[in-house]
Amino acid sequence: MSGMNFRIFILSIAIIFSLSNIAFSKITIIDDTGYKVMLKRPALRIVSLYGGITETVCALGFCERLVGVTKRDWWPREVQQKTKVGTHMRPNLEIILGLKPDLVIQGSVRPGSQIIVEKLRAMSIPVAIFNPVDFDSLFSEMKRIGILCGDEKGALHKIGMLKKQLFQIRKSLPLSKRPKVIFEVSYPSLLVAGEKNFVTDIINMAGGINPVKKDKKLVKLSLEAIISLSPDVYIIQKGPMNHLETPPTKRPNFSTIMAVKNGRILIVDEFLFSRPTPRSVKAVKTLREYLYKIFPKK
Repeated sequence: MSGMNFRIFILSIAIIFSLSNIAFSKITIIDDTGYKVMLKRPALRIVSLYGGITETVCALGFCERLVGVTKRDWWPREVQQKTKVGTHMRPNLEIILGLKPDLVIQGSVRPGSQIIVEKLRAMSIPVAIFNPVDFDSLFSEMKRIGILCGDEKGALHKIGMLKKQLFQIRKSLPLSKRPKVIFEVSYPSLLVAGEKNFVTDIINMAGGINPVKKDKKLVKLSLEAIISLSPDVYIIQKGPMNHLETPPTKRPNFSTIMAVKNGRILIVDEFLFSRPTPRSVKAVKTLREYLYKIFPKK
């Protein structure tokens, strides 16, 4: 073999090797628990075990790839006809296996929710866990879902749009102060959002401050503790966790809370405010507009 032919032969082998590496390269991300999730190809059959994940997958343009969702998944409308796999804490393993997913996404890190994760991984079914606590981690989740679905560029474009919207909300509605805002999760247990709750970042982005300085997602407070925090605004979520059977003005001694006394009570949709999704930008806008009515910058 001549020198020229030998060089051509070596180059051909190198090209073939390179192409085979591309064909068989794996998609890899690290989820929010530090677990390495690997796929041989972009995910085409996805089971979502949390409503917030379902919304995010659809917002990124991959709704048609969802083959299974939880019982409470109703948004967007397309997912209402998807196969229901149970609740996010107690999904049905047989139904999930029957759907033949190439990716399962869980949105809870609670110990009970990890039982199904361990069983699926033992069967070599890839499972990613995302549990965002603020907008930065939500955007990171979106980027990684984009990677798993083979469209990181599209995910980054969507993230850029959301960041621009957040900037415009703050710019167009300047506030005269940063009001203290308490977010009620449930009553009469009096659970409120702590520092690790995604709602706290919604409050921050809207220009407020969560005065509950506890490094937890949910914090149980006494009425006296809430009164002592002197909130400017009292938000109450309405939904499965808080049916709002008793309005705050009808609750014993609630009128002694400064925000309640001044009529600064905002009732919001639990799914909009407590589920980290791209729609959370709408939650920021809702709260910012409310705060602007009370504390506009002159």
